[in-house]
Amino acid sequence: MNAKSKPPSEFDLLTQAVDLSGADVLDLGCGDGWFARRIADRSGAASVTAMDADAQQIRRNNEADTQGVRFVEGVAEALPLPDATIDVIVMMKSLHHVPVDRMDAAFGEFARVLRPSGHIYISEPEYAGSFNDILKLFHDEGPERAAALAAIKRAQAYGAFSLVKKMKIPSIVKHASLAEFRERWMNLPWLKGRITPAIEQQVAKTWQTHAPVEQPVTFESNMLSFVLKKASR
Repeated sequence: MNAKSKPPSEFDLLTQAVDLSGADVLDLGCGDGWFARRIADRSGAASVTAMDADAQQIRRNNEADTQGVRFVEGVAEALPLPDATIDVIVMMKSLHHVPVDRMDAAFGEFARVLRPSGHIYISEPEYAGSFNDILKLFHDEGPERAAALAAIKRAQAYGAFSLVKKMKIPSIVKHASLAEFRERWMNLPWLKGRITPAIEQQVAKTWQTHAPVEQPVTFESNMLSFVLKKASR
């Protein structure tokens, strides 16, 4: 890739790895639904179901323009879907949010709802790189990310899925200043009460190894993507 070329988007990487044309797709852990809407609008999928455990977020999604997406509340370990009704499951940075002790049950559910030879596309942030180094000072997801990778391996070892492709995708995360970084990542609701003065000092010190606090910083943040295929029985 030359310096001026634009890296592929997450959507491009998905559609290059898995054919969604005519497929019934489940976007699991959909958040505000932007990625599910893009799949519905641009992939040629026959249907898109988007699911999240956050009931309020699903309500907000349904109150907005759904753009051909069916938004449903649900969790990975107990999918409210019939057997063999999905062709492709998409998990964008969401597998590590499944409770660790329920990850194997989640893969059992994936096998149940997928049609024969169905696929799962999983994208997970690598626990490495300069962005992770500063993020983990106040939001360390190391155990959860390791558990997600281990669950992917177990799903293959148990014979439920085979690995079609694994990719490591270099990416960058840009922030205009330390203040902008703090606003974006340190004011999240689930971090309330956890950002102590000592953590603030650690973050500022780490930032200054890259640039003065008022200057932009570009961090490295690699992604790991997996394409798994349901095993034939």
